[in-house]
Amino acid sequence: MSSKIIIITTLALLLIGFSVLFVVEARNHNYDYKKNWVAVYFENPDDSSLDFAIENHQGEKTTYDYKIFVNDEKTAENEIEVGKGAKQKISPALETNELNGAKKIMIIVSNKDTEYKIYKNIR
Repeated sequence: MSSKIIIITTLALLLIGFSVLFVVEARNHNYDYKKNWVAVYFENPDDSSLDFAIENHQGEKTTYDYKIFVNDEKTAENEIEVGKGAKQKISPALETNELNGAKKIMIIVSNKDTEYKIYKNIR
């Protein structure tokens, strides 16, 4: 009789342990659960388009300012609001004469006191 109690108790504890681990791992795989980060990147870094994305995982809707520099000269500036856990794709419309002869493009995205820079070299 005591061996049955030991086996049943062991199985119950194992089941409880696995359940707790499952819940903890499910929370850790959520990008927004107790995390605070932002990602800024080009949609396709290999082509000459300036399409980029901002992913907001800061826990609240946030406004970002971005500036586009072509050959170290500011050509565009704008502001965009990105929701919590959202990804916002931005396709800046620059005139072709602004991109003619461009060798280096830099995009600066800022929020409060944080600044993110991404670069693209045109061949």
